[in-house]
Amino acid sequence: MMTNRQWFALHSWAGFAFAGLLLLITATGVLATLSYEIQYVSDAKYRALTEREGAVAWAELESNLAGAYPDSHLLGAQAHQQGYLAGEARLMTPQGFRFVFFDPASGELLGEGEWGQLSRYLRDIHMYLSMGTVGKYIVTSTSILLLLSLISSVYVYRKWWRGFLTAPKGLAWKKRTDWSGWHKWLGLWAWWLTAVMAVTGAWYLAERIMYDVDIDHYPTAPTITHDDTQVAQPARSLTELVSAAQQARPDMDITGFFYPHRHNQVMGFVGQNGATLVRDRANRVYLDPITAEVVSTQYASELAIVARIADTADPLHFGNFATGSVSGWLVKVIYAVFGLMLTGLVIGGMRMHYLRTQRRDPHLAKWLGITGSASIALSVAALIYTSVVFSDYGNDSTSISPRLGDIASQPSS
Repeated sequence: MMTNRQWFALHSWAGFAFAGLLLLITATGVLATLSYEIQYVSDAKYRALTEREGAVAWAELESNLAGAYPDSHLLGAQAHQQGYLAGEARLMTPQGFRFVFFDPASGELLGEGEWGQLSRYLRDIHMYLSMGTVGKYIVTSTSILLLLSLISSVYVYRKWWRGFLTAPKGLAWKKRTDWSGWHKWLGLWAWWLTAVMAVTGAWYLAERIMYDVDIDHYPTAPTITHDDTQVAQPARSLTELVSAAQQARPDMDITGFFYPHRHNQVMGFVGQNGATLVRDRANRVYLDPITAEVVSTQYASELAIVARIADTADPLHFGNFATGSVSGWLVKVIYAVFGLMLTGLVIGGMRMHYLRTQRRDPHLAKWLGITGSASIALSVAALIYTSVVFSDYGNDSTSISPRLGDIASQPSS
């Protein structure tokens, strides 16, 4: 049985040993949650013109893209669950990659942009520090620190349930008891979000391990074959393919797709069908992009438990599960507010540790320690590196999608 002093030591270590990295992850997590909304207020091209009531206007989008970008190839597109956000089409143009933003209800084009958007920057640094698999392991491993902090807090803060309505009275910069009061109060109110972040973060760590050691945990896309004549053909138009997908899954609101890059790959359409708390990829229709024949379908309700967890983690982690304009915005704001509390917890813990350490040794190196110094150095390096590389789009493939200007002359099935 651990003593109170040991629980406190564990709590202090878990919260401060890598506090610089935790601060970066929690702060960027708040911003990443609201990244699309930040873009929404920054430029009209990110705003839907009207909230759609029916299916996404895929045929109208393709027609408009063909008129505006005849020499380009459509790589894929997505429409957000929140009706106030513009959809995003991905194009490979003669000048390189472009995002083209569109109104999901009408298919009207709203503007364009390059790969490097604010949402991309924030998510790259939050999810893996722009460092690939190594960065993914570093970020997801912090979930262990959150879990340790959560568990130890119950033992460190006795009779914690009495503190919900006891708000701190003040905050003096050099008074450790004030920081402690705020730390406890913020910790109580942000406990639920900390638990969600810790559990979903631990899942992302487990999922990364399963990928790297080739443990099957999610249904794989089927493969297909074509004869020599078919291999020489481009994929069919989006209008024809989405019609086939809608016929195969009339229950599914199609919200996204990607054209494959090789002829032995299927084309996947994703969307929602009323299943509870799943990302769009939980529901799929796989088509042969050359013949428009249905190859297979995937239903969220039929997924095995591990696969279902995989498709639930993202909506829970980012608060991206409410579909209405008001509810979608409100849920994200709630996540952001409590995420700020979690960020404040990290800052408060760092300040308390400094005030406690300063009495024994005022040197900064003594306060930070080896792990603290390393985590701050890593965080600064990640910020700088992400700023340099987040706008790079390294793939110049046009996929097997047809040239948009040729769609009108493409033969039908």
